[in-house]
Amino acid sequence: MLTPFAESSLGHYSRLFPPAAPCDDFEASRAALSALACAMVDDGTRVSEERPEILLEAGYTYFGQFVAHDLTKDVSSVDDAWRKEPHEIENQQTPRLDLGVLYGAGPETSGDLYEDDGVRLKVAAAAAGARSFDICTNHEGAGLLADDRGASNSILRQMTAVFARLHNFAVEQFRPTARDRVELFARAQQQLRWQFQWLVCKDYLPNVLNREVCNRVIRAGQGAIQWNTFSIPIEFSAAAMRFGHAMVRPNYLLSMGQEMLLPKILGRLPDRGALEAGMKINWGLFFQGAGEGAALTTRPIDTRLALPLQQLPADLIGVAEVACPHHRIEKNPAQLPLRTLIRGAGLRLASGQTAARAFGEPVLSEAELTQDSRGRETEQGRILRQANLLHETPLWYYILKESEVRENGNRVGPVGSNIVAETIQAALRFDPDSYLNRSEAGPPVWHFPDGPTQIRGLSELFRRASDL
Repeated sequence: MLTPFAESSLGHYSRLFPPAAPCDDFEASRAALSALACAMVDDGTRVSEERPEILLEAGYTYFGQFVAHDLTKDVSSVDDAWRKEPHEIENQQTPRLDLGVLYGAGPETSGDLYEDDGVRLKVAAAAAGARSFDICTNHEGAGLLADDRGASNSILRQMTAVFARLHNFAVEQFRPTARDRVELFARAQQQLRWQFQWLVCKDYLPNVLNREVCNRVIRAGQGAIQWNTFSIPIEFSAAAMRFGHAMVRPNYLLSMGQEMLLPKILGRLPDRGALEAGMKINWGLFFQGAGEGAALTTRPIDTRLALPLQQLPADLIGVAEVACPHHRIEKNPAQLPLRTLIRGAGLRLASGQTAARAFGEPVLSEAELTQDSRGRETEQGRILRQANLLHETPLWYYILKESEVRENGNRVGPVGSNIVAETIQAALRFDPDSYLNRSEAGPPVWHFPDGPTQIRGLSELFRRASDL
């Protein structure tokens, strides 16, 4: 069994592995990470010409974002990452899959999220002849959300609205038998939480993680980490769970014939009012069988990110520049890979090699880190070699590269899968009200018009979205 290097209180972050050595030459490190980040761009080539790409449906990218937001919210600056230890950084979400992104602190404390009955969540009013598909906004046009990140892109925003409407559906299901509004809310909330947890464990994780790791940790419950007090590991928050960034496409079809480029999906402030009708999603394009058409696929999980992520909209990142101790990154501060690498360096995240050894996984060789599938040295590989990062590779980069090498970009590799699976399994185990600790063998039962139904997958859930 492994023990975390440093545990912390529930509202802060722990550290799984010993921290990397302090940076001796910040300027050289910054230059190396900046060069590596600039090279992390999709060049249109495939991960491998010989091995098949079996990519996930595009909706898994944004369900993963929804899951990540429910477990961790770190609003500290990049500068804070260089000055503070994980146990000093606040996690503004509970380390549980409890849908805090939806419920906030509940009707008594977060009353503006709820209707006047204090039970139903507010959702957008339905347009004439059509069902609602958006979150509710206030008179100033700002989204009424427990977590404003739910409006960071129009896909996640509508996914959040689906879960809010499913809560309201549960309210009406239990209304005839509940004694009072307190019991009614509690039963509806539990129903939705257990459904959410089921979907994470039975659909999302088995599809995105290395099969062997997922079967051992999630299905068999044989985690390798011995926790005393569980809190979210900084390696999960700042590296492993960020594998989803590689899955992001440069463009999407929101509905048949309605293509939209990623910058427009991302570049929309939460306070610009309700979504236009043309932004409504046909979920069949994100989860196969959830609607009309064939589902789009994600990008491979590899070290080549979609080009728009190299220049995030200014209103999304919230700052003009990325601060570091007494320095500023002057070139393209909106680069997502650069921000992630710089934050990881400031937090002194253990290298990918350290994490691999801790879990007993084979360490990537120099050839695997520096060469493509045909044995040719890559620009990223050249940068890693010149920066002496072949044996101390940044954890986030290593996880993406391992996914590329070990899984052909179709799933997360073993190291990333171990961190993600161990974290989520512990989050459920340490929650006394979780599905894992209290529920029966199957998912909750929903009483839809066509009869009692158990929702066993994301495709089924989003197919039902039109019934909510």
